[in-house]
This record gives sequence, C-alpha cells and structure tokens, in this order.
Amino acid sequence: MSSTLVWQIVRGYNSSMRKGITGNRPMFSAEAGNLSNAHSYKASGICNANTLDVAASEDATCAVTVGRPKNALKPVSSKKTHIVKKGARKALKSVGKIATSFRPDLKKAAVARAAAYAKANRVKAASN
Repeated sequence: MSSTLVWQIVRGYNSSMRKGITGNRPMFSAEAGNLSNAHSYKASGICNANTLDVAASEDATCAVTVGRPKNALKPVSSKKTHIVKKGARKALKSVGKIATSFRPDLKKAAVARAAAYAKANRVKAASN
C-alpha cells in the first residue's frame, strides 16, 4: 500500500493522536518514529517508508532506529538500531550524520531529541 493512502486512512483517527481539549489547538502525535510529535504526513512514523526515531538507551547516550523501506514486509529486518555510546558532542554529530543519510528533513528534530537525552543523562558534579 502506498504511504499516502495509509496517511489518508489513519489521519482522522488513530490511537496515538493527542487532540487539544477545545477549539483551535494543534493536534500532536505520540507514535514511534515521530520526532517532532506533530500530527502530519511528513512527521508520521506510521506512514512513511523511511522512518527515523531517537530513543533513550539505558547504557548509552541514545539509540537511533532507522526504518528500511526495502524490507518493509519483513518485521524483524525492517528496522535497524544504531546504539550511540559516545559523549554528548560526538553523539550529536553521529546522530546528525545518520539523520542526514536517511531523512535530511528531520535532522534538526533528531539532533534536538538526542541533545535532550544527553542532557538528561548528564551527571551533575558534586559540590563541596
């Protein structure tokens, strides 16, 4: 099925939509692969063949998961996860390179998400 047809089917109602309570509030989405949390075709992790997701990792700075469209019908091999075990600056650089090679339009959002995870994992120096 084409990605535009999938978007036309799921854009109105899906379980990951977060609607505003009243009026003209923007709609958000909490699906995996949606870096900007915007409810749009461009940012959707469900519809696009090339998906990019940055997630927290227990033993590393972050984990970058990339969806590969040529293996879309094989669930096990359709996603490739890169574990980034570097310092914060090198991690941001490597996430930027991965994002540029797969989805250049989402590079800014991927680096911002990785920076947030690196900041959350930072250990504060003890004060005397």
